[in-house]
Amino acid sequence: MNLYSLAKTFPNEEMALAFWIKTRWPNGVRCLACDHDKCYLIETKGTTRKIYRKFECADCGLHFSPTANTIFHDSHLPLTKWFMAITLMTEAKKGISASQVARHLGITYKTAWHLCHRIREAMQEPKSMKLGGESVTVEIDETYVGGRRRGQGVKGGKKSKTVVVGIAERDGSIHLQRVKSSKDWHIRPVLREKLDKKTEKVVTDGDKKYKSMFPKDRHVVGIHKHELYNKNWTSTQTVENAFSLFKRGLVGNYHQLSADHLDRYLGEFCWRYNRRGLQPWLFNMTLENMATRKPLPYKDLIF
Repeated sequence: MNLYSLAKTFPNEEMALAFWIKTRWPNGVRCLACDHDKCYLIETKGTTRKIYRKFECADCGLHFSPTANTIFHDSHLPLTKWFMAITLMTEAKKGISASQVARHLGITYKTAWHLCHRIREAMQEPKSMKLGGESVTVEIDETYVGGRRRGQGVKGGKKSKTVVVGIAERDGSIHLQRVKSSKDWHIRPVLREKLDKKTEKVVTDGDKKYKSMFPKDRHVVGIHKHELYNKNWTSTQTVENAFSLFKRGLVGNYHQLSADHLDRYLGEFCWRYNRRGLQPWLFNMTLENMATRKPLPYKDLIF
């Protein structure tokens, strides 16, 4: 779904609302309180005399919004603007900043920032997802995200950086996650949670900490200086390419990220990367996720 197709498909709010209702309740609208299957779409006026469309349950009489208890919860933006923001984020290979979204939609930066984070919440892989498996080769490495601190030199700059561990299947999916440090005891829990025990082969660089994590018969070590000399960098090329793509988006679009929100940005990048062959359907997939994810209030984002 590109912007041109979006404008043709949803030229007004009524058509956007009808599509959202069908996406959320494909088998018919059901009451959020009593689960009754007879609900009627009615129009009510708010305190500002603006007309709102809500459902009324025929059994318990509950009035509820079509967007209640979803990512859209308590949003005053038209669905057409939401749909445009979703399209921009799913089509942007390297991400898009809240400032640019604000300019496209004609909204404030604060609103755009909250909007983008709520869409990112829907663009997160399930926690149960694992990488690897039988006949699958997985690459593991870590990288540093962040910039230097003025007046503190290289060492001070390295201390201010955030460590990100990456797990990548060759010709498959990836997982990037922030960790406290590159030490063994901080990386092990991530691998224990995300790496399938039946993975055929695990490829890492020459870092000593990885030697004790995997059986020797399944562990392949690549020495980068030898690969550079032979001009044959193949050991961790997949995960390194993923790191490079994310950092290009960071420098070119976001410029800087808070470490507190880094995992959500990483999740968005991985979700889009893992579905790189499903580009025409990303809009619908994101919208379906937004119907099932819990609301994300602004106060929860600013801690």
